[in-house]
Amino acid sequence: MKIHKLRLKNFRGFEEKIIHFHPHFNVIIGINGTGKTAILEGLCVAVGSFFLGIDYAEARHIQNDDIRIVNYEDDMQEQFPVQVDCWGTVLGKELNWQRELTGPYNKTTFIKSKNIKELSKNIQEEVRRGKDMKLPIIVYYATERLWKERLDSGKTNLPSRFRGYYNGLRPTSSLKFFLKWFKEKEMAAIQHGEDYVALKVVRKAVSCCVADCIKIYYELNPDKEQTLMMELQGGKILPFRLLSDGARNMLAMVADIAFRCTLLNPKLGEDAAIKTSGVVLIDELDLHLHPSWQKQTVHNLKKTFPQIQFITTTHSPFVIQELDDGELIRLDSEAVGEYVDQSIEDIAENVQGVENPQWSNKRQQMYEAAKQYYQTLQKMNGDTSHEEVRKLRAKLDELSTPFADNLAYHAFLEQERLFKEAELDVLSDSLYLK
Repeated sequence: MKIHKLRLKNFRGFEEKIIHFHPHFNVIIGINGTGKTAILEGLCVAVGSFFLGIDYAEARHIQNDDIRIVNYEDDMQEQFPVQVDCWGTVLGKELNWQRELTGPYNKTTFIKSKNIKELSKNIQEEVRRGKDMKLPIIVYYATERLWKERLDSGKTNLPSRFRGYYNGLRPTSSLKFFLKWFKEKEMAAIQHGEDYVALKVVRKAVSCCVADCIKIYYELNPDKEQTLMMELQGGKILPFRLLSDGARNMLAMVADIAFRCTLLNPKLGEDAAIKTSGVVLIDELDLHLHPSWQKQTVHNLKKTFPQIQFITTTHSPFVIQELDDGELIRLDSEAVGEYVDQSIEDIAENVQGVENPQWSNKRQQMYEAAKQYYQTLQKMNGDTSHEEVRKLRAKLDELSTPFADNLAYHAFLEQERLFKEAELDVLSDSLYLK
């Protein structure tokens, strides 16, 4: 599955919006409130249409929170119809489908999504007959992905390839689901005296994407804490709960993607991660990650899952810096500044619209204050009246006070002021003698 184009109408903050996507990697940027998450939610509705034909998967329908609201002077009105149109390639077929909500008490229609529903339904029947069909991965990682866990529905016990779609489009974590599977596989591997291919796939993916990780395993010793463990370079071993938020986030997400690939396409063996295609949606790709990790994330995901189309959001210039041409989508401007092989400062200023990114806000304020300070000093001359001098000195005090905690800067301003006042005193004495 690859998504080529998405059209949203009356969806969240969009009256109408059309977005085109790169077939491999996409990063959506824009200031807060421009609709980055809204696009991912719209994509959930779109790609979730594939689940309409899968019995054990849950499609994402248009919800009340997705309806655009217009504020009039004394009124608020929901706007209909709410439409999500999608163009893409699904299992080799070029399709266009639509989901629609026509009123506040209606259900999301799928009459114009019959093509993708029938396709997935036929695929399900072929798989049930034992035919080896490559299934696409479809999964969404929201910002709650590390903390918000969904209750197990019980359907995960079914030994079916379609377990790979469990909880796929919910803005919740599937960590418990993964940990349960990982533990069972570890126990079975010990029992049978051989490692499972699926475990190798997951371990390899994690070691490629999580910095300093040598391997992960499930501690089964009853005398120790039984949980997922990570061995780091230098021999340090930590349980999952003691890892940093960034490490936990990346480990859980990458392990989940690889784990789903092995469930959906077990016959691909050790190539499950590199040969499974599909769509992975990630909100805030840089979530909890140190800048050094942010610089590696795009490359690592591309390398580990080369057939998957990633559609993500970010606020990080380090993530943007690693993109190739055509992989950036900017929402707060029609034009996208040059970002390939550019510096962090250039990206922040020309792509993300940050003014003077080389300076902190405080340094910028100090510069503006110093500029005004000098201008005020220049107004003090021999012709300045006593009252004008008093007002100018008050202005200087006002400009320098916010930076009193910066002793060097405050002393610098005071020194310039003393020099100027000394000049005025000399000038005044000279005029008096004349």
